[in-house]
Amino acid sequence: MNKRALLIMWMLMIIFSGLAQNPGTFVGYGTLPVKTPDSLLQQLKHAGNIKEKMRAAQPLLAFHASHGTTDSVIFYAQQLIAEANENPDKATLYNMLAKAYQDKGLYEEALRFYLEGIRITETLGDTASFNDNKLGIANVYFARNEYNKAITAYNELLATTLDEQIKHIVYRQLSQIHLERKELVKAQEYAAKALTFFHQSGQLKNELQAKLTLGIIAELNQHADTAFTIYNEVINIAQQRQFFDVYINAGQRLGDLLIAKQDYENARGLLTMVYANAMQWNDMKAQLKVLNSLRNLHAAMGDYKNAYALMTQLMGISREVQDKQNKREINELEIKYQTAQKEKEILNKENELSQQKTIKYSLLIGFLAILLPVIGLLYMYYQKLQAQSKLNATMEEMNQQKITALLKDKELELLKASVTGQEKERKRIAGELHDSIGGNLAAIKLQLSNLGVKALIKQVDETYHQVRDLSHDLVPQKFNNTGFTELIAGYLRQFDLPGNARISFQAYPPEEIERIETTLKVEIYKIMQELITNAQKHSQASKVEIQLTQFDGMLKLLFEDNGKGFATETTRQGIGLQNIRERLKLFDGVLSIDSFPSKGTVIDIEIPLKYEA
Repeated sequence: MNKRALLIMWMLMIIFSGLAQNPGTFVGYGTLPVKTPDSLLQQLKHAGNIKEKMRAAQPLLAFHASHGTTDSVIFYAQQLIAEANENPDKATLYNMLAKAYQDKGLYEEALRFYLEGIRITETLGDTASFNDNKLGIANVYFARNEYNKAITAYNELLATTLDEQIKHIVYRQLSQIHLERKELVKAQEYAAKALTFFHQSGQLKNELQAKLTLGIIAELNQHADTAFTIYNEVINIAQQRQFFDVYINAGQRLGDLLIAKQDYENARGLLTMVYANAMQWNDMKAQLKVLNSLRNLHAAMGDYKNAYALMTQLMGISREVQDKQNKREINELEIKYQTAQKEKEILNKENELSQQKTIKYSLLIGFLAILLPVIGLLYMYYQKLQAQSKLNATMEEMNQQKITALLKDKELELLKASVTGQEKERKRIAGELHDSIGGNLAAIKLQLSNLGVKALIKQVDETYHQVRDLSHDLVPQKFNNTGFTELIAGYLRQFDLPGNARISFQAYPPEEIERIETTLKVEIYKIMQELITNAQKHSQASKVEIQLTQFDGMLKLLFEDNGKGFATETTRQGIGLQNIRERLKLFDGVLSIDSFPSKGTVIDIEIPLKYEA
C-alpha cells in the first residue's frame, strides 16, 4: 500500500471521528455526489452523425462544467474532438476542454487548447468565441501569477468587447489580481461591480465567487466575523447547488480562518473533508491548497511529524502537476500565436510598399544569382574550420575536466582530513591548557597564598585567566553553552523587520537536534545563513519556512520560500549554493532543489548523523 493510500485512510478516519465528536458541524461527501442525468446521456447515445453528437453534448458538458466535475468534461470533450475533424463547432469543445484543464490546475494544457480555439475562431470570424478564448488565456496568465500580462489582456478585452457578461467576468478577475497584490480598495471596487451584475442576472455560481472574494478582503481587513459569515454562506449554498469547486475554495479559506482563531479541532475536521472531496474529484489544484493548510494546522498544533509528512505529499502532487504539463509544445504554440499577431501588423505596412520593393527584388535576385555560389563555397570552408575548431576545443575541455575532477577529489580528501585533524588537535590543546597547565597554576596560586606573596599571586592569577580564555577560544563556546535551536532562533530574529520576509523555524525533536556533533552544528548554522542571504537577495519572498528534523538517523533541513522561484534545468546555480554543496560533502550530505517560476523554491538537505560520544 503506497503513502498516498495510507494518507487517504488516515484522513477518512479523522473525518468520521470528527463527525462523531461534533455532529452537524460540517458536512462532507462520502461518495461522488454528482450523477449525470439519464436524459442527457440518452440524447448523446441516440445522436447520429458528429453534428448531432456535438449538439447533444453541449448540455451534458455544461452540466459537468457548472458542477466542477472537470474529469467528466475532459472525458466527453476528448471523445468528441477525436471524431470532429474539421467541424467548426470543434472550437467550442476546445474552449470547454481548456476551462476544465484550467480548473484542475493544469495551466499549460489549458493554454494549448485556448490557443487552438483562437486559431479556429479567427479563421471563421467568430468574434464571441474569439473573445471567450482570449479571456481564457488571460485567466491562465492570472493563474500562473503573471499579473502584468493578465492585466494587459483583460484591459484589451474591456476595450474591444461589447459583451457585458465578459466585462463583468473581467471585473471579477481584476478584483482577484488586486487582492493578490494586497490592493484591497481596488479589489473591493471590482468585486462589488461583478457581484451586482451577477446577482441581477441570476448567475448564482459567479455571484458566489464574487462573494468569496469579498470575504477574503474582509479577512485581510481584520473583519474576521464578517469573513466567517460570508464563507459559511458560500459553503452552504455551493454544497446545496453542487458547485464543488466553489465549495472547496470556500472550505479551504474557512479552514485557514479557524486555524487563525486557534479552533484546531473544527479546522482539522473541515480541511480533512475538503481534501477528501478534492481527491475524489481529482482536483490537484485544490489538493495543493488544502494540503498546505493542513500542514500549517499541524505545525501550529506542534505536530511536526505529520506536518513534515504533509509537506512531502504536497511536493509529490506539485511534481505530478508539473509532469503532466507539456511545456515545450505549449511554449511553441504561444510563440506562434504571438508571432502571427506581429506578422499581421507587418503585413499591413508591407502592402503599402509592395510596388517599390518589386523593382528592388528583381535587381537583388540577379545579383544573388552570381553571389550565392561564391557564398556557398566560402560557407562550406568556414563550416569545416568551425567543426575542426569545436573538436579541438571539446577535446581540450574534456582533458581539463578530467584534471579538475581529480584535483577536486584530492582537495576534498585533504580538506576533510585537515578539518578532522584540526578539530581533534584544538580539543586536545584546549584540554591540556585547561586541565594540566590551568590546574598547576591554580595549585601554585594556593601555595603562594599561604606564603602571603601578593605580587606573585596576582601575576599567577592573570596567567591562569589567560590560559583559560585561550582554551575557550580553541573550541567555539556559543555552540557549547547555548542550545543549538535557540542559537538559530536568535539569529533569525534579527531579520524580523518591516519589509523583510516573515521567517518561521521549527526543530523536531529538539532534544535529538542538540545531540549532533559540534562540527556539524557549525556547518548547519553557516548553511542556514547562506540560504537566508540568498532568499533576502534574490527570491522576493514574503514568507520563509525552515524545518530542522532528525528522523531515522538522518538530519533533514527543509527550506521553503514563496518567492519568484526559477527554472532549475536552465538557471545556473550561484556561488552560495556551490559553497553549500562543498560543505555538505564533508558530511556525505545531499542537497535537492524543487523550484518553478512564480511557484517559489523548496531546498531539501539530508545528512547522515554520527553522534558525539
